[in-house]
Amino acid sequence: MTHLQEEFLSELKSKEKLTVAEHAALYKKYNKLAIEQEQNNGASESQAKTMGDYYIASVLDDFVGDEYKIARIMAYKEPKKKS
Repeated sequence: MTHLQEEFLSELKSKEKLTVAEHAALYKKYNKLAIEQEQNNGASESQAKTMGDYYIASVLDDFVGDEYKIARIMAYKEPKKKS
């Protein structure tokens, strides 16, 4: 998992001033990859989700450092587009 965490951190560092939506998109991208990796390593679906969330959230926590902003990033939902 360390490789995936390093990729996530590298991508976070390479971007200038990300919005909550941009952080959320990166978080979701790497969270999905982490979950898939855990499942490929034999974890059950619930174990994979728990561990994937943990690995990626720990990088986000170290990088962002603001608990309120982290909560907003993790809870972010794309606004519904008007038809």
